[in-house]
Amino acid sequence: MKQLLNTGQLSVHLQAGTAETPLEVTLSERRENEVVFIDFTITSTEAVTFPEAVLDVHFPFVNMHSCWTPCPNGNPKSIRNKGIPEWWPHYDSLISKAAPVGSFYSQDGENRLSYALSDANESVKIHAGAYEEERVGRIRMRLFSSPSVQRTEYKGTLRLDLRAVPYYEAIEDMSSWYEQLFNNQQMAVPQAALEPAYSSWYSFHQNLSQQEIEDQCRLSSEIGCKTIILDDGWQTDDNNRGYKFCGDWQVAESRFPDMRGHVERVQAMGMKYILWLSVPFIGKGSRIWDEFKDNLLFYTEEHECGTLDPRYPEARRYLIDTYRRVVADYNLDGLKLDFIDEFNMSMAEGTALSPDPARDTESLPQAVDLLMMGIRESLTRINPEIMIEFRQTYIGPMIRKYGNIFRVHDCPNDSIMNRMSIMDLRMFSGNTAVHSDMFIWSNEDSAESASLHFINTLFSVPQLSLDMKELSSEHLHMSRHWLGFWRNNRDLLLKGKLKSSYPEMQYPLIESQLGNRKVVTVHARMVSEIFNSDEQEVILINGAMENSLFVKLPQAVSAGALTYDCLGNMVREQALNLDKGLNEIEMPKSGYIVLRK
Repeated sequence: MKQLLNTGQLSVHLQAGTAETPLEVTLSERRENEVVFIDFTITSTEAVTFPEAVLDVHFPFVNMHSCWTPCPNGNPKSIRNKGIPEWWPHYDSLISKAAPVGSFYSQDGENRLSYALSDANESVKIHAGAYEEERVGRIRMRLFSSPSVQRTEYKGTLRLDLRAVPYYEAIEDMSSWYEQLFNNQQMAVPQAALEPAYSSWYSFHQNLSQQEIEDQCRLSSEIGCKTIILDDGWQTDDNNRGYKFCGDWQVAESRFPDMRGHVERVQAMGMKYILWLSVPFIGKGSRIWDEFKDNLLFYTEEHECGTLDPRYPEARRYLIDTYRRVVADYNLDGLKLDFIDEFNMSMAEGTALSPDPARDTESLPQAVDLLMMGIRESLTRINPEIMIEFRQTYIGPMIRKYGNIFRVHDCPNDSIMNRMSIMDLRMFSGNTAVHSDMFIWSNEDSAESASLHFINTLFSVPQLSLDMKELSSEHLHMSRHWLGFWRNNRDLLLKGKLKSSYPEMQYPLIESQLGNRKVVTVHARMVSEIFNSDEQEVILINGAMENSLFVKLPQAVSAGALTYDCLGNMVREQALNLDKGLNEIEMPKSGYIVLRK
């Protein structure tokens, strides 16, 4: 059955059912000012597996020049994905990946049409872009295109925000809408989740040893890191970066002969301890392989491992019990839970595609929710301030229930991608702690160039993954300075009113204001506006690798000015008389100036 609803300039279609599987649909509209809610219901007279249903929105392209999506794969044609794609490609959303949202906006950053589907749980394939045949924009959401459970009814709401507000406000409001839909079940964020972290991954990969990690913790704690994230390798003697030996989650004693004592020694340095685990993987080389080899969603020969099917209660119990054991045995402060996006029915094979009475649900999203809530409840009973980290792209509104740290996807050496992904997460993640991807740079790099890794990620919690023993004295000095700067301005950077310009250019201008203080980072030769509200102090940071920056003021201002280089050395103290309109301010590359009225 097909139903059509015309609401203003929007045309909304819902098509569901086939001759073999007839379905009834209803479609209705309600409004809250310029926000339109399309409520729809799909029903069957008996429980059936619904065939693919299509929710389609057509709209005129009026002052729309870019489309924001929440993950780097939103536009399949480009990893930096803020353009207007053609309509036909799609991106996927499900409980463990991304979210069914997006925002069309104008060249000057005004929201034109932001869309969000209430179902951030089940698989949805989203097409959003230019429909050239009709010279319009088009949003298509395909429901039930992946294997799903039998049902008699499906209810959903499509939220269409047409307000003329800054695009970032429209995105933040979508996040708040999901919070209300999910009854504010998002996981609490402890203070420790807002502290800089050291990660073992990029510098050491699986080549870990107890003494080396303690050395790195001592050195990184001295410059301001307060958490260690021990990544893959602690559980295996194998260094091939595969997953053949995942699943047992027993410490490799050849690497960590005294894990409990090791954790205690690191915590005595003033650091929290987070341990990496791959949630779904059961390797063929694990001791529990025979026990769970018939409870898999699929198997990957390349990695010699399978993905557990959480629809089996014994699989969920095993994972929950395992995480509770490692946290309790080693007095851990948190877990980094990886690869939950592998829980995906579109990759299921073999017996996973047929019903099995041994499962207590045939719904994979429901099973994932049961698993992740079980993990949260089990671990918070041990430690109410437990930290749980997830990595982009599994950063949707449902995931905020299970974790309190969202980390940018892997982008080694790419500080611009780090900046872009941080801003995507900050706007859509509410108060969940947003962490950068881990920093690495070459020893031969200049301090000004290496500083860009800090400058581009100031609006997140920084993670480092350097070999601290190899840092030059200048790089060490620079790192200590920027971590100190970040800590001194943490509330301003993380809790202020965040504004960002030009997502399609990877956010070259970002600002945050808290009270009468404002910080502005400039990442290209562009003009920033300062002293344009009630701020008395502005910190202007040069992330453009230029020798000066341009600012625009609504009226003349006299200010005291302190200029610093990337090592934190004050290079100039002066009084500046800034004119109304355009001004050029001399500044060191990767330095900053503090202006006080």
